[in-house]
Amino acid sequence: MTKKPILKIHPTPLDRCIDGISFLLLLTLLGTTFYYYNQLPETIPTHFNASGQPDAFGAKSSIFLFTGIAVFIYVLLLVFKDKPHLYNYPTTITEENALEHYSKATKMMRFLNLATILIFFYLQYQTIQTALGTSEGLGSYFTVIILLVSLLPLLFLLPTKKKQITSK
Repeated sequence: MTKKPILKIHPTPLDRCIDGISFLLLLTLLGTTFYYYNQLPETIPTHFNASGQPDAFGAKSSIFLFTGIAVFIYVLLLVFKDKPHLYNYPTTITEENALEHYSKATKMMRFLNLATILIFFYLQYQTIQTALGTSEGLGSYFTVIILLVSLLPLLFLLPTKKKQITSK
């Protein structure tokens, strides 16, 4: 097994913007949770089925577990975003191609973090709204939207792989 080069990838203005939006969205998630907590009934939805309808309920304090998971995933992705030499790649990483692959991989991780926080924010907000009686669930297109948002970060790697295949 060859050792991958370790490089420091400097963020572009777009990278900083994505990181900033992710952080602000995380703060909004935290703020929303604390703002609505006292208004919530003692029992709130804790799970939704594939149609977006609540199908399990629990104590209102469970809202903090969900928020904690979101914060944990955010921090985990934030830490590993700066360690692209630990990722698996479909090609061999060399000194010559490391910067290109690492830059795209860290950008993908940034978008993955943004997509994850966006999904958690939406789930949390809809859980709160459903508990307060202003919404009846996640909505009928929730599953499709989540799949699309989750797969979006992968689009950053596809053009690179396609270019390599066609150039052989």
